[in-house]
Amino acid sequence: MPSIKILLISITSAVLLTIGLAYWFISDINTNLAEEKGQTEASGEKSKEEIDPERYIDDGGGSTEDNDIPSENRFMNILHGMTHQKVYADDKWTLVEMTDDRIEEMLVTLDQVKDQGTYEHYDLYYTALTEWKNGNFENAVDVHNQIWSMNSGTVGRATRLLSAEEESAFVEEHY
Repeated sequence: MPSIKILLISITSAVLLTIGLAYWFISDINTNLAEEKGQTEASGEKSKEEIDPERYIDDGGGSTEDNDIPSENRFMNILHGMTHQKVYADDKWTLVEMTDDRIEEMLVTLDQVKDQGTYEHYDLYYTALTEWKNGNFENAVDVHNQIWSMNSGTVGRATRLLSAEEESAFVEEHY
């Protein structure tokens, strides 16, 4: 059986080696991050929204043009996806192109469920879509964040409207 002195030296050496490797690993990561940040700042690039193409799919499945009334959750997600064309958020989980036809289709859907109590948040949807139909998108950040909150969002809170140039670039890239 090894002596206590050898056992203590072995344990101490293992602990120091582990601490040293952890420090080296963390320092290396911090250095790489600092270099990347420095390169971005040096090139004058602004930080872009995180884009994950797997989440940015508008296959037309969000359309409400058929006579099937979508569930409120589906309707809410379509509306939420539409806001992403107008708002800046670090992370966006759905993408549905905001078109005049789609806005009109969604208003038709709301008209069909108007007095049925089918959609708990009917007033939010109706107000948002009516404003959008009239060309007023100032409420898009608020609408996005309300739906984001209803869905227990933890990342991707909208912070502002996109500028006209940012929206054009977004539309061109995704649609």
